[in-house]
Amino acid sequence: MPLNWIGAFKRALVYFIWLIVWGILGILMMAIGAYVATVPLTNLFAGKTPAVETELITGIVLLILGYIITMLGAVATLIRLVYQLSFEATQEAMTKGKPTGTAPSVAMPMTEIKLTPTAVQPVVQQPSPEISRQPMGSTAPPAQQKYCAFCGRAITISSRFCPFCQRAQP
Repeated sequence: MPLNWIGAFKRALVYFIWLIVWGILGILMMAIGAYVATVPLTNLFAGKTPAVETELITGIVLLILGYIITMLGAVATLIRLVYQLSFEATQEAMTKGKPTGTAPSVAMPMTEIKLTPTAVQPVVQQPSPEISRQPMGSTAPPAQQKYCAFCGRAITISSRFCPFCQRAQP
């Protein structure tokens, strides 16, 4: 099922909110850096002798870190959104066309072999009357399954990721 407009706007809103959060954190750090960096400049304007002080360097470093936090937060949020969308699309593509239920079981007649001194003769038991016989061509072979190494749920043997806990399988 493709992403509808409501889902797209919801995801865009979540992305926009995270951009605001990262922006606030970055701007707050840049404001602290600007304040710390201006202390030596105010001392210079106040008539004190200029000296190389660590406040100026610390302020500039905080300004740069604030900018980096803002940019990395925005990019990380975008990457997470793209990953989540691609994961959901992959899960949908993997489950498309596969039956959700299990195939009905077919009762096979039991055979017994009686040994006689002259020959081996197979004897076929008749099925009980409450079990109906079904043709063999209508049943699909059961899918091979393995169990997730982390959550223990049954998954298909070809799965690289568990659809329940979303962890890579060893």
